[in-house]
Amino acid sequence: MSEHPVTPRPSETPEFGFVRAGGPIHAYAETVGIEVMKFAVGRLDNDVYVIRSRGQAAIVDGADEADRILGEVDGYEVRAIVQTHNHSDHTRALRELTLHLGAPVYAHPADAMPVPTLDILDGQALQIGAASLRAMHTPGHTPGSTCYLLEPGGFLFSGDTLFPGGPGNTDGDPTRFAQTMSGLDRLFELPDDTRVCPGHGLDTTIGRERPYVETWRERGW
Repeated sequence: MSEHPVTPRPSETPEFGFVRAGGPIHAYAETVGIEVMKFAVGRLDNDVYVIRSRGQAAIVDGADEADRILGEVDGYEVRAIVQTHNHSDHTRALRELTLHLGAPVYAHPADAMPVPTLDILDGQALQIGAASLRAMHTPGHTPGSTCYLLEPGGFLFSGDTLFPGGPGNTDGDPTRFAQTMSGLDRLFELPDDTRVCPGHGLDTTIGRERPYVETWRERGW
């Protein structure tokens, strides 16, 4: 039996960014002129995030329900749609979003997308008003899986790489799991109060999850 404790599940409360498809938006506390909104879309309750600052905006994952996403960026210059990875539940709205917005879609070149994209590589940053959105390539869930660190503000948009309680699915493949854990080792160098905003479900923080990393490594998923 593992000597390591089991990661406790966050509560379904605003503290942990609780949202449901069809439900209200969660607006995080504004930081130095930067607004971040979270809402869930589609049958898999995908989390979509919108960052707004100084009249500009970015969308994290064009997952589904394009009309709802468009409503949250109405009146803003959308500088980027950034993709955490290319699974279909994270990309269904991309064609309609690009048609209406004409905004560039950024993705790691290892993940093919259903629309033309611009490459975003590890360490590259995009400026959205007063905010910087920096890519952190974390392969494993998919070859091109990428997290995005919002600074200032300390938000980490982790896609399906990191959730409360462990890493995203690697289909039992030990090589992909090792890749994911290597990426998580980088993420866990971030400050404890970094807010982890995943592609589905509740938020957590780096400090809340760090004590349980060896549990995940030992169990192999």
